[in-house]
Amino acid sequence: MKDRIVISQGDRPLWHNIIAAFLYTVVIACVLLFFFRLEFSFERQYVEREMGSIKLAGLALAGAFYYSIIQTYYFDFKNNLYKHERSFLWFKLGKWNPLPELEYISVFQKEKGVFEINLWYLGNKHFKIYNMFNEEEALETGKQLAKSLGIDLLDATVANDSKWVEL
Repeated sequence: MKDRIVISQGDRPLWHNIIAAFLYTVVIACVLLFFFRLEFSFERQYVEREMGSIKLAGLALAGAFYYSIIQTYYFDFKNNLYKHERSFLWFKLGKWNPLPELEYISVFQKEKGVFEINLWYLGNKHFKIYNMFNEEEALETGKQLAKSLGIDLLDATVANDSKWVEL
């Protein structure tokens, strides 16, 4: 087993960046409209209109973050630590925690055409590592991770027909 393993989403696809840019533009437009139309009034119609702008800006900001934040897992086996880091531009959020005993990797079909790779520990707790759109790629990624971590791989891509994969 390696001393350190990094599992990262890597760079976002172009279409994610386009959606995020559009949503950030919506946020900026809502904020600018809010300040250009700013009045000190408690009329119901005015307050409802402004609250609508604020709600739209909040939803757009949440969507923009979803499409632009990159998640990375760091595993330091030498010091028995892990870190789940979320990064946005040059801001990074995450802290080192004690590493629980890892049990196995699973690959399952979350919904039609979406395969999720999870790293399980302490019975029913897990790290959600990847979502992939190709079953073979998901299983291959699961195999590589399982080999690197020295743990088993569970193929649960077919509902109610899970099987352990020989590495």
